[in-house]
Amino acid sequence: MCVTDTIRHKHNEALCANTYVQKRLNLCLCFFIALFIAAAALQKNGRGVFHLNYRVIKAINNNVVLAQEPDTQDQIILIAKGIGFNRKPGNIVSDNLNGKEVIKFLNGANNGNKINGRLYGKNEISTVVQSIAKSAEKKLSIHNKGFYSALLDHICFAIDRIQFGVPIENPFINEISVLYRDEYKEAQNAVMTIKKKLGISLGNDEAGFIALHFHSAKKDTPVSASLKNVRILNKIMEEMFPSDKELLSENSDAIRAFFLTVSDIADYSAEGHSLKMPRECRISEVFPESRSMAVKIKEIIRKETGNVLSCGDMDFLTVGIEQIRQQFHDIDSVTGSSPKICNLSEGCANCNDIP
Repeated sequence: MCVTDTIRHKHNEALCANTYVQKRLNLCLCFFIALFIAAAALQKNGRGVFHLNYRVIKAINNNVVLAQEPDTQDQIILIAKGIGFNRKPGNIVSDNLNGKEVIKFLNGANNGNKINGRLYGKNEISTVVQSIAKSAEKKLSIHNKGFYSALLDHICFAIDRIQFGVPIENPFINEISVLYRDEYKEAQNAVMTIKKKLGISLGNDEAGFIALHFHSAKKDTPVSASLKNVRILNKIMEEMFPSDKELLSENSDAIRAFFLTVSDIADYSAEGHSLKMPRECRISEVFPESRSMAVKIKEIIRKETGNVLSCGDMDFLTVGIEQIRQQFHDIDSVTGSSPKICNLSEGCANCNDIP
């Protein structure tokens, strides 16, 4: 083989190698493009799952629609708050409702989901809810124009869930029953009325959610604000009494009074004010264990509300914690002594007799 042929042969080998490398690069490029598109789709729906669109067969009510699966054409029941509002046969509905929970199950004889009793329309339920709303307005002094409509929507959705076999679970039922005692009692009456009038048992967990609606209407605040207070109480109880979960329900009056004090301190701080305790009290020195707990509660309040308690706020919070500790714990075994609590209304030696 001459030199020219050898050079030509080497050149052809190089071309083949370049072609192979180019093909591999193209495949890698296609793979990364597909991966990028998939990642963009996942990022778009916000939860890392693909959302599906369904064709509406019939809107059973505002919260329930009978629809068709996009691929198999199987019938499926979709349950979500407001999913059936103004839906017509043939409309397209997505299971992505701005973060709302969408419950789905197949509409078949063997799917294990059966409707409990006949389905009630919104008009039928409205009569019952009107009586519930009027009773709550009178007993709880509720003056809120949007109260009835919001309560109606909530109870309609709760009834739909129960009738389609979807359980209602409330992890904060104990906290709600203590913190919003009057509202919870009236909510239990509401659940009994629904049971009597419609034959549907919503249960105590749902009574807790109805109590949140009562309280938010009474205070003219969002339900989320009422729930936030409940969540803070739950975290405080877990921090103070991690091994005694029954303490909240068994001593509801004392715990409720304590938490209302905590809530008042936090609200006063959120309004830009600061409580002041005379320095002579030396609260952090007299009650070091309670002060340590106050620091933990301060962090809970900061994370949940963004409010940062001042030193004076912390002093009053420490006194409140010490009162609870002395009521429910053997302080002598913890601190070695049982110090007298500074009574701000009467004055004491530590406060230099300043009321």
